[in-house]
Amino acid sequence: MKNSFSSDNYQEFDVESGDLNRKRSLVRHDRARNDPHNPHYHYANVVAQESDHIKVQSFDTGLDPTRWDSLSRSASARGRSIPLDDLNSKGQIMHDFEDDSTQVDPRGTEIQGLNDEQSLHRNNTIRSNKLASKVIKSKSSSKYEFWPIYCTIITFWAPSPLLRLFGFKTKERQFAWREKMGLISIILYIGTFVAYLTFGFSRTVCSNTRTRIENNSVSTGYLIINGRAYDLTASSHPAAAGIDAGTNILYPPINAGGKDASFLFQNVNGNCKGLITPKEDSEIPFDGDEVAWYMPCKLFAQDGSSSPNFTASEYYNGWGCHTSTTARDAFYSLDVTGDVYFTWNDIRNSSRNLVVFSGDVLDLDLISWIDSDNLNYPELFDRLRTDEQMRGHDISILLSSSSERKAARCLVETIKVGVIDSETIGCIASDIVLYVSLIFILSVVISKFLCACYFKWVISRRQGATTSSTKEMNERERDIEDWADDINKQAPVASVQPFQRFDYRNQSKGNRVSKLFNRASRYSMATQLDGFDYVNSVGTLASSAKYPMTTMTLQTTKMLRASKDRRSHVRNRSSVMLNTNASRQSLLLGSDYHNPFDANDGFYIQSLSADLIHPDVAPQPPVEYQPYGYPLAHVITLITCYSEDEDGLRTTIESIATTDYPNSHKLILVICDGMIKGAGNDKTTPEIALDLMTDFVTPPDDVQPFSYVSVAQGSKRHNMAKVYAGFYNYKDSNLPPEKQQRVPVVTIVKCGTPAETGAAKPGNRGKRDSQIILMSFLQKVMFDERMTQLENEMLKSIFSITGLMTEMYEIVLMVDADTKVYPDSLTHMVAEMVKDPTVMGLCGETKIANKRQSWVTAIQVFEYYISHHQAKAFESCFGSVTCLPGCFCMYRIKTPKGRDGYWVPILANPDIVERYSDNVLDTLHKKNLLLLGEDRYLSSLMLQTFPKRKQIFVPKAACKTIVPERFKVLLSQRRRWINSTVHNLFELFLVNDLCGTFCFSMQFVIGIELVGTLVLPAAICFTVYVIIFAIVSHPTPILSLVLLGIIFGLPGLLIVVTVSSWSYILWLLVYLVALPIWNFVLPSYAYWKFDDFSWGETRVTSHEIKDAHGEIEGLFDGSHIIQKRWREFERDRRRSNSPNLNHRGSELPVPSAAWDPANINHDFEKDSDVYVNAQEEAESSSSQNYLK
Repeated sequence: MKNSFSSDNYQEFDVESGDLNRKRSLVRHDRARNDPHNPHYHYANVVAQESDHIKVQSFDTGLDPTRWDSLSRSASARGRSIPLDDLNSKGQIMHDFEDDSTQVDPRGTEIQGLNDEQSLHRNNTIRSNKLASKVIKSKSSSKYEFWPIYCTIITFWAPSPLLRLFGFKTKERQFAWREKMGLISIILYIGTFVAYLTFGFSRTVCSNTRTRIENNSVSTGYLIINGRAYDLTASSHPAAAGIDAGTNILYPPINAGGKDASFLFQNVNGNCKGLITPKEDSEIPFDGDEVAWYMPCKLFAQDGSSSPNFTASEYYNGWGCHTSTTARDAFYSLDVTGDVYFTWNDIRNSSRNLVVFSGDVLDLDLISWIDSDNLNYPELFDRLRTDEQMRGHDISILLSSSSERKAARCLVETIKVGVIDSETIGCIASDIVLYVSLIFILSVVISKFLCACYFKWVISRRQGATTSSTKEMNERERDIEDWADDINKQAPVASVQPFQRFDYRNQSKGNRVSKLFNRASRYSMATQLDGFDYVNSVGTLASSAKYPMTTMTLQTTKMLRASKDRRSHVRNRSSVMLNTNASRQSLLLGSDYHNPFDANDGFYIQSLSADLIHPDVAPQPPVEYQPYGYPLAHVITLITCYSEDEDGLRTTIESIATTDYPNSHKLILVICDGMIKGAGNDKTTPEIALDLMTDFVTPPDDVQPFSYVSVAQGSKRHNMAKVYAGFYNYKDSNLPPEKQQRVPVVTIVKCGTPAETGAAKPGNRGKRDSQIILMSFLQKVMFDERMTQLENEMLKSIFSITGLMTEMYEIVLMVDADTKVYPDSLTHMVAEMVKDPTVMGLCGETKIANKRQSWVTAIQVFEYYISHHQAKAFESCFGSVTCLPGCFCMYRIKTPKGRDGYWVPILANPDIVERYSDNVLDTLHKKNLLLLGEDRYLSSLMLQTFPKRKQIFVPKAACKTIVPERFKVLLSQRRRWINSTVHNLFELFLVNDLCGTFCFSMQFVIGIELVGTLVLPAAICFTVYVIIFAIVSHPTPILSLVLLGIIFGLPGLLIVVTVSSWSYILWLLVYLVALPIWNFVLPSYAYWKFDDFSWGETRVTSHEIKDAHGEIEGLFDGSHIIQKRWREFERDRRRSNSPNLNHRGSELPVPSAAWDPANINHDFEKDSDVYVNAQEEAESSSSQNYLK
């Protein structure tokens, strides 16, 4: 076939030919596989499906989702595509709706490729569940994997009928048990391997168990023959000439003990045959070349000090030479006790003429004992004996010819006195394995220690809003320690500006409105901010190169001010209430090209209507307002509740509300997981949460429940929740009024469907479901996807009490409902997020508030300390903290990308949301990840999806919490934590893109930690054995004791060099005493409970009913769940409120408290580098009437 492309047109088919900027991918992005194992699989699908109204910028790594748009051809163009095999378990029911909207103008700031929609499509439906079920069956018929087969084989001895007798009724429960046994078998394999490597490997490869005796140290109980020592203390000599029967030759009259008797048992006629030959007149018996002996059969001293003795025997010639067969057989039957060994110092520094040949030590002076009068021997023997250069050296290489080597072997048979002190190959291999293992272990331990010190002394000082000296850090830590000793102790809370106070609304409403929205005054709200820091916005915001910190507010401000075709623009304090471009533009500033109150605007539904805004909404400060030296970012604080009491819940919410971070930039979101009444409580948790709110947008009795898709299975996948919006209530607080901030609060109560009425826990779906409510909502806001009625109600509620569209929020702080946060923690955490856009998650330090309550709490103090200041500090140095505790952590919703207004979804990324909301838990691995360790799994997912971004530890941010005081509760808690740790470490170990290479990588460290966690019970047993062995046995295992000392001593040294409180030395001693509990009892119990997915005793409710966590009940019916884009919900709401308002109908009235772009005053003023209001003051009464 003729090629239609010429060489000059190569760019037509090679789109990357001119792209010199792609340097981070070795695979062309158009050839990358978009399969479920791709970390950006769901992101690519969502972007491709929404490509009709969003703009995407490809990743630097090569991923370009726009090239995969063919994947979603069969999907709904209006919403997200749902895999057919997930419809029955976790699918979404698509809602058909009428669309009266016209073409949409694609304007706005992109969000990592997101732009406003180009068009709206009609009535896109999805295939029926019947077809989906066929696909499910076809996919479920795939071939078996190795793991199920292995688990079945390993538990062949337990058939299903037997398991049913023991309470394992369902196939899922039985297979979970089989998987548990499979995991335990792997733990046993690893433990056995470690035990063999520790104790058995050396004995196997270095099997020479013969005792070795040092030269000149052979006692009189031994006799030396040819370099070997024989224990003859219990021997007896047969009757012979001069020797009585039963005589022990070691003692008188022979006195052979400790002497060398090699000449009494000479090796003749072997290698020396033909070299040592008899003379013709030899008096030594001979037969041809065979001779009876070479040297006189005499004893000589083991130190070689004996001179040659050729004196004839008084009995007969050859007396003592043991040449008879009987004597030789008796000699060969003796057991060798050990070899006599020489060190190289002995060889070099000895007065004897010693050399080494092939590991054998030869005494060349013994050549003088050869009977030269009767025998001939090679001249080489005398040359070796008299050559001083040979003395004290290894002559193995020098004797290279065949004749010389034969002569050397002859000398070995005749004058060998021992062996050189050397190891066998097996022993050398054993030592190599031992030292390599020690190097790896010590390198990890010492590296953690050094990195922890570096983090403490260098990195942590620079973190947060301010750089602190070591002295200031220590003083701060002491203050936090004092604060953390009591859960009820109040930290110092700073006073707030009058307009930020909770009681500010108690002023006359006329005064309040005129002060907040004074259009005549030059100063308005800005005059109340005179004591705070500002930046010169004109110079600073002009270039992102000069101003690397970026927030949604700053970026939109820069883009609007840089716009050439805009009219004069005044930054109004109340413009926060209007969204200039629905899901892309900043909500803090108005825009000249859009009036949300003008129905003639072609894109008129750009924002929620201003009539939704609460009259007491907290005013937004100017964008230049930077009280801590960095741009402020909007934060959502997620507090998940289950069975907490009023004190615990109030403590948590109030600690967030009174943080020194401005109330204009923080929103508290409380999610109550079901209609639960905690043990000992008089009210349910939702009732307690609502008591902590006031000034509701909608009266609580009028709030209606809305449906949403939960992460449960079966009928529980459909759930309902109510959304309450208001402000935090300081009614029963001891806090002075001047320190009470007016903080917006949204409370979501999962109340369950009508079918759950009367159930034990209506609406309860777990903490992960509560997190997914927020995460899925944030994703749909960012990608402008269809949302459920619950999510639309969340959008309206947030807008009502903040005046902000949800997309303005960039950060989520996750806090448990039993945690109290230090006042400046939020400030320091947000500072790290703003200063470094590559940080996607971080955590602070969790302190124990009930340290001395019981021995159970006491043993946890040092464990908490070392997990933060050693483990997390080490990981933070490399930006890879593997576990951000769910009780106190922060995630980035989205992060800026470049200067063109693109934003990368992080927590709102579809890959994070989809994988974290997985409800098909068909393996033990998934259940441990998603039912027990969801907080840790979220951290793992972040690192899996974004391995090049950072998760760090910020010790300046602190919180305190109550830990289990009873051992039963601790056992239940650690069972969940340990099991989730094992499964999460396994997940992270498979991530190849973490920082580092080979042994110098986080992946290697995670592998070491995984193996170390699995063998904890075996390791503590080995430790006890080594300590006992060192006490009762000899020689003492010095190396093992040194290793133990380093492992246990470095954490103590870390306290000495870093901690500001010496009390932690005592907590270390308590921890060491409890080491068997931490390393044996807790992990052993956890491993045996691998198939237990309940939360045990950690959270107790009133009238507790035990059930299987995550059990499937009934079938999912999603017909009640309606999904639309928020604009459609808003359009329907406006129509219902104003039936006569059509697409080109009358205009909505503009509230006086809001900025009206149709009535811009071009003569604005600027004071102290801050833009101030220049519009006329509206009548406060009309404002109030409208807002009502």
